[in-house]
Amino acid sequence: MFKLPAILFAIFMGFFMSLTLTICLSFYMMGFNNSLLTKFFQLWPIAYPIAIVSIIIYRPLSLWIAGKALTKLSSKNL
Repeated sequence: MFKLPAILFAIFMGFFMSLTLTICLSFYMMGFNNSLLTKFFQLWPIAYPIAIVSIIIYRPLSLWIAGKALTKLSSKNL
């Protein structure tokens, strides 16, 4: 059902995406203070699985939309 490369992609992309978004949003909401890392480590374990599941769900749709866009762009360039 799921291919290993797609699952590995979701795991790694989810890691980096959730890491970046969680630290940026924590910094935005709290500023740079002593509790920033505490809040980050509270939120990141929630964000990481959500990111993985979202990538697995939305990857086929994103690939389909990108394929359609590339087809349109390549037909206009010919």
